[in-house]
Amino acid sequence: MRKLLPNFFLLLFIFPLIHSCDDDDSIGTPKPRGYFRIKLPEKKYVQSDDSCPFTFEIPVYSHLYKSAAPNAEKYWRDMYFAPFKATLYLSYKEFHSDSMLEELINESWQLTEAHSQVAGGLRDSAIINAQEHVFGSVEMLSGNAATSLQFYVTDSTTNFLRGSLYFYSAPNKDSLAPVLEFITKDIYHMLWTLKWKEQTMELLTMPIEMKSLNKNE
Repeated sequence: MRKLLPNFFLLLFIFPLIHSCDDDDSIGTPKPRGYFRIKLPEKKYVQSDDSCPFTFEIPVYSHLYKSAAPNAEKYWRDMYFAPFKATLYLSYKEFHSDSMLEELINESWQLTEAHSQVAGGLRDSAIINAQEHVFGSVEMLSGNAATSLQFYVTDSTTNFLRGSLYFYSAPNKDSLAPVLEFITKDIYHMLWTLKWKEQTMELLTMPIEMKSLNKNE
């Protein structure tokens, strides 16, 4: 009996080691990082009430303010999404020549390309609403760029509006993905309901051909 006791205790010591070796993979595998579930509000829209040369429908959970930028012009606006700590910065320009319109569009693309240098990718889609004379492009930047969405729209004769979306938090594509998708739908709704308050000229053709910034092309 005494000879069996040492063997018995030896087995008690070895068994946990064997068991732990079998579980090495499960213990050593890191779990994916989790994020808090964000409660998204119900989508409801109201007509913007402002003195700007344009109007559109905005979410009830957003607020439209005059731009706080030091160099802000008369019709620049900030649209603040309080539940998400995000702001859509809107800058408006009036133009009276094709060359000025081309310059405004080129400046818009240059600003987008500057952010695309640190983005994981970029894709754009056209906005074409001939009935309301609204034409332009929306650019989505993937990865951890400072801004995830930018756009410009114009009637091609007088009005030019540019927007860029920023979050007041460290950019993280995983944690912001649901919120970005939610706000993106609001911005598209805004653009598709946009109307210019005054049309001084008839729209004949689009002077600037839409182009794609798809890096795979």
